[in-house]
Parts: sequence; structure tokens; C-alpha cells
Amino acid sequence: MMVDESRMLQVSIFKTLEQNLHKVDFSALLGDVMAIADEVDSQLAQAMTSYISEAKADAQPIEA
Repeated sequence: MMVDESRMLQVSIFKTLEQNLHKVDFSALLGDVMAIADEVDSQLAQAMTSYISEAKADAQPIEA
């Protein structure tokens, strides 16, 4: 589900950029777009790492 949401965010960002290409100098924007895409991927990786860590902790037996 996290991967799907990340993908939807990226698609939304790129569709918005595509719809506004005539208003923006894309050559000036390209670096920022790459940074945004990298940050979305980074946030996804962090969320997945956290989720996996939590799932492993939940799977461990509770010691008394």
C-alpha cells in the first residue's frame, strides 16, 4: 500500500508538471523535480524500513 501511495504521489506530481509545461521553464525546474522524486523515494524507503522493523518486533514472543 505504501508503494502504491508513493507511486500515486509521483504520478500526480508529474501530471501537474506536464499540464503546466507551457508556463514553466522546465530546464530550470529539472533539478528540483529530481530532488522531489528522490525525496519521495527516500520517504518510502524510511516508511518501509519502519514498517518492517515494527512487524518484526510484533512477531517476537513477549518475554516475562
